[in-house]
Amino acid sequence: MNFLIFRNTVKKRKMIICSNDVEIVVCDIDGTLTHDGTVYPSSYTLNVIEKLHAKGIGFGLASGRGSEQLNNIRNEWGLSFVFDLTIGLNGSEYYDGKKDEYKSLYMLNREDIKDIITGMITRFPELNVSIYRNGMRLLRFEDDMAVESKKRTGMDNLIVSDLSEMWDEPCSKVMFRVTEEQMEKIEPFAKSLANDRFRDCKTQTTMMEFVHAKANKGNCLKAYCENSGIDIRKTIAFGDMSNDNELLEAAGIGVCMINGSADCKASADYITEKTNNEDGCADFIERYILNGEELL
Repeated sequence: MNFLIFRNTVKKRKMIICSNDVEIVVCDIDGTLTHDGTVYPSSYTLNVIEKLHAKGIGFGLASGRGSEQLNNIRNEWGLSFVFDLTIGLNGSEYYDGKKDEYKSLYMLNREDIKDIITGMITRFPELNVSIYRNGMRLLRFEDDMAVESKKRTGMDNLIVSDLSEMWDEPCSKVMFRVTEEQMEKIEPFAKSLANDRFRDCKTQTTMMEFVHAKANKGNCLKAYCENSGIDIRKTIAFGDMSNDNELLEAAGIGVCMINGSADCKASADYITEKTNNEDGCADFIERYILNGEELL
């Protein structure tokens, strides 16, 4: 049965494709592939991913984590194949599995890192801040959220003796993990701090990040498709938060989780019928990509 896709009527219609034309499916992880509070997708979701691969459809991940870390996940998840694509650090880099090639695209320079950190902490002195460097997470201080993140990602924490250590060299992103109550206060200020060099990026209800102005998952998908000779119109992407917006807009078909943010849903062509805790992503893939149920 044909897999018919129609663009939301309030936006420009995307091309009509059939399930046999899909070349790659790209998914966010937290809030999309995994249940809340878990590290691994369910056995059902992993089985659906294996079915995609067996059918010859590529599969990739798009996350705030680094591409190398994402590639190691396949062993932890017990998958039988190398990911065709991993978009890391919210669009600052990607890995092409077929070419076994890493591409670094956008980095924050030292001045921008300093401006972000000093700007946020001057306004909100209680905030913790972290960056990635050499496979470690550099932190202002270690709190409960940092400890929990270490358990979830396996990445070691290193407390800096002086904040200036964080802008000793360029990095991909600056992160502020906060409570949901804090997020309500800092989000408007973060948006006001953004400029033509860097932008704010709410990646979770408790995580505010700053990245290079051009760094986003959508631009990474475009770069990968151009470099790999893939028609981007034959890609399908899944996400749930604001940092997935550009990915869903760039992909041939963008799908937001029903548990996703309002702006992410507005960027999508479709919304899943089930939440991440109900394997909504895998359900959508199995029904409409693998089994060819019709979407209008």
